[in-house]
Amino acid sequence: MTTGVIQKRRVRWEIAALAGVLAIGAVLYCWSLGDRMLQPYYAAAVHSMLQSPKAFLFAGYDPAGVVSVDKPPMAFWVQAAVAWLFGYHWWLLALVQAAEGVASVLVLHRTVRRWAGERTALLAALLLALSPVTVAIDRDVQPDALLVLLLLLAAYCVTRAVEGGRTGWPAAAGALVGLAFLTKMLAAWVVLPAFALAYLAAPVGRGRKAWQLVLAAAVTFAVSMSWPLLVSLSPDRPFVGSTRTDSIWELIFGYNGFGRVLGNDTGALGVFDLSFGGSPGPLRLFGTLVGGQIAWLLPVALASVLGAAVAWLRTRAGTPSQRAGWLLWGGWLLCYGLVFSFAGGIFHAYYTCALAPGVAASAAAGLTTLWRWYRAGERAGLLLSVAIAGTAVLAFVLLEQTPDWLPWLRFAILIVGVLAAVGALPRLAPAPVALAGALTMITGPLAFAVATAGSHPDVVAAGDPSAGPSTSDGIATVRAALGGTADAARAYVRFMDAAPELSAGQRQVLAYVTARDPNAPITLAVEGGTYGADPYLVNTGARVAALGGYLGLDPAPTAARLAAWVHAGRVRFVLLPEVFLHFGQQTGTRNSGAQISARVGWVNRTCAKVPPAVIGPDAASAGLLFDCG
Repeated sequence: MTTGVIQKRRVRWEIAALAGVLAIGAVLYCWSLGDRMLQPYYAAAVHSMLQSPKAFLFAGYDPAGVVSVDKPPMAFWVQAAVAWLFGYHWWLLALVQAAEGVASVLVLHRTVRRWAGERTALLAALLLALSPVTVAIDRDVQPDALLVLLLLLAAYCVTRAVEGGRTGWPAAAGALVGLAFLTKMLAAWVVLPAFALAYLAAPVGRGRKAWQLVLAAAVTFAVSMSWPLLVSLSPDRPFVGSTRTDSIWELIFGYNGFGRVLGNDTGALGVFDLSFGGSPGPLRLFGTLVGGQIAWLLPVALASVLGAAVAWLRTRAGTPSQRAGWLLWGGWLLCYGLVFSFAGGIFHAYYTCALAPGVAASAAAGLTTLWRWYRAGERAGLLLSVAIAGTAVLAFVLLEQTPDWLPWLRFAILIVGVLAAVGALPRLAPAPVALAGALTMITGPLAFAVATAGSHPDVVAAGDPSAGPSTSDGIATVRAALGGTADAARAYVRFMDAAPELSAGQRQVLAYVTARDPNAPITLAVEGGTYGADPYLVNTGARVAALGGYLGLDPAPTAARLAAWVHAGRVRFVLLPEVFLHFGQQTGTRNSGAQISARVGWVNRTCAKVPPAVIGPDAASAGLLFDCG
C-alpha cells in the first residue's frame, strides 16, 4: 500500500470522525427544541427588535423604547436577523444557539489541530461537545453561545499569528474579542492575558510583536467601545436596563463588570439574594451547584497545564508554537477558572460555558500526551493510571450530589475506572485500557448531557439554565430572592410560567386598551417587571412596555416621570398583574422595590380602576387595569 493511499485513508477517517463529533453535538443541542422553554425576557426583546429599529439598535426590551435589556445586542442581533429572514419562532431562536454551539466545536477542532495534531483536536472537540454546561447553554437564548464562538474564532486567529503568517491575524483576533465584548461585555476580556502571552511566545521579532500587540489592543478597544459610545451619546434611546443611573458605563463596569467579580454592585437588583452558583472559593467549581456542569475533567486539565509548565522549566523542550499553545489554552483555563471561582457578586453556574473550551483543549492535550508515553513504555506513562483513577473518583463525587438520579451510575464508573487504572499499571493490551479509560472519562458528562437534551425546564429554570437532572425548585428560588410566603412564591412561579402565552384575559385587556387609545406611543404599560409584559411582546406586535425593566426595580420610569408621560399623552393605561394582589407591596414582602411602590402608589392615587366586567369575561385574571387618561 503506497504512502498516498494511506494518507487518503487517514484523511477520510479524520473527516468521518470530525463529522461524527459534530453530529453528536448537533443531536444534543437540537433534540426536542420545539418543546424547549426559553428565557422570555430575551426572547421578547428579539421580537421587539423586529418591530422597532430603535429597539434593534439599542437592545431595547420593548418596541416602545422604554428600557433596554441588561446585555449588549450582538447575540440578539444575530437571532433577530435570522427571525427576520425565516419568521419569529422560539425553536428558531434556539436553533441559532445550537448552530453557534456546533460551530464552536468545529472552530476548537481546527484551532487545536494546528497546535497539537488531529487526534488531540478530535478529542478536544468531543470533550467540548459533551460538556454538560455547553449542551445547556447551546439550547437556550442566552448570549453565552455566541460569546464562546467569537472567542474561539479569536483563539484561531491568535494561533495563526503565532505561526508567523500574515500580519493581520492579531488585529483580527482583537476585532473578534471586541465583538465578543458586544455580546457579553467584560466577560469577553477575561481571556485577553492568555492571548497576549501566547503571542509573546511566538517565533516573531520583538519589534513586530510589540506593534502587533498595540494594534490588536487598539482594535479590541475600538470595537468594544463602539456600541457603548453610541448609547452614551444618543439622547433618544431606551433607559439602560438594570442600572440606577441610566448609564451604559454603570452597566459595563458595575452590574455586568466588577460588581459581579467583587460583589460590591448588583445594580437595581441589589435587593435580591442572588447566590446562584454557591459561595466563592477554590472549590466552588466542584460544588453542588457548579460541579456537574464543568468539573468532570477539570483536574486533568489543570494537571496537564501544570505538567507542561514544569516540563518546560526543567528542559526548555518544545517548539515556540507548542509553548504558545499551552499558554493560550492553559491561560484560558486559569483566567476563567480563577474569575469564576472567586467572583463575589452575581454568579450563575452556566457562566462556566466560557471555561469549557480551556478545559477541553488542555485535558485533550494532556491525555493524548499520557497515552503516547504509555504506548512508548515510558515511566511517565504510568500517570495515565493516576488520571483515570482520579477522574473515576471525581465522577463518583459529582454523581453523589444527585443521589436519586441513576444511583447505580456512580458505582459503575468507579468500578470501570479502578479496573482501567489497575490494568494500566502493568501495561496490559492498550485496547482494553483505552476503552475502559474512555468510558471512565466521558460517561458522567455524557449522562448529564443526555439528561439535559431531554429536559423540559420551566421559566424559572430557563432563566438559569443548567445541565443534568433537574434539581430546580422554582418556589424556593423565588421565595429566597423575593421573600414573602410560600403561597405568594407559588403564585409568582405560576405568573412566570405563564409568560410565554397570551391568556384570554390578557387578549381582552389588550383589545380594550387598543380600541380606546389606538395611537398611543405606549398602548399598555405593565407594572412589576418584564414577566407581565412578556406575553404581549412575544405573541403580538403591540407597543407594550414593562415599567421598571426586568423585575420592575429600575427607575424606568420614576413615578414622577410616569406622571409626565401620562400628562403628555404617551401612555394612558397601566396594568397591575394579578400576581401582585398576592405578592408585592400588598403582602409586605421585603423586596417589593421602592420604584414599584412609588409608581403603584401614584397610579392608585391618580388613575381610575377599570371594572373587569367592562373589559371582558376573563379580564380579571389579567390583573387590575387603570385608566389614567
